[in-house]
Amino acid sequence: MLQATIGRIDHDDVSELRDWLASLSARRAELQESYRTHGTRHELFLLIRTRQRPILVVVAEVEDDEQAKESFLRSNLPIDVEFKTLVQQISPEEAEVELLYDSSLYVGGPVDA
Repeated sequence: MLQATIGRIDHDDVSELRDWLASLSARRAELQESYRTHGTRHELFLLIRTRQRPILVVVAEVEDDEQAKESFLRSNLPIDVEFKTLVQQISPEEAEVELLYDSSLYVGGPVDA
């Protein structure tokens, strides 16, 4: 299942976010443990620069959307605690998002032969 989170952040917070994400390359074992714990397969962090404020888009492929959210919020893994603290510090402002199309409603199962 794909999960997307979108929020506006301050220009001043971009470098802190960028530095923290860059530090993950040296924390592979912790990151893998976090992914296993929450059922995460893959994540993308995208920064969209606009005139007013940058927009942060996080796209994750997870086994179960609700379980992944609950597991992350309850997590005491150091890497998760750090990320939750970072998110509180940069205080992303939720952006209004409208889902226009979800292909899983029409396709997504195995193709019949």
